[in-house]
Amino acid sequence: MNVFVDANVFFAAARSPHGGSGFVLRMARAGSITVITTEHVLREAERNIRQSFRERELFAHYQNILQGNYIIQHPFEFVSSEASIAARYVPGKDVPILVGAVLARADVLLTLDRRHFSRNEALLKLQLPIEIMEPSDFLKKYF
Repeated sequence: MNVFVDANVFFAAARSPHGGSGFVLRMARAGSITVITTEHVLREAERNIRQSFRERELFAHYQNILQGNYIIQHPFEFVSSEASIAARYVPGKDVPILVGAVLARADVLLTLDRRHFSRNEALLKLQLPIEIMEPSDFLKKYF
């Protein structure tokens, strides 16, 4: 299963490796799932971890990246129509996440951003080719 992971999942996994986000990344290390993400997501996660935590959490984040079964996409060249459609449903800063997940052909987009993604009724009604879920819901449904 291909799972696109948002920056906030990496952030949560670095802070709490035994929580749901950490468990998802451990599943990737074990080869149970394939994590897809982008350079943009990893940079955002690193920046937020540096601003909020100490070296220990940053080291945990780097370990998660190095040990994971990840596909790291390079920045997508968005077709303007894709970006403009996405911008109708999510804030500009989240457009690369939504478009990246769809273009990567992920089965699931994992995010902790409830307001803009997992509980965004307008977005969920679009019937996108991906499921948008929080890590805990993903684990309950698939594992």
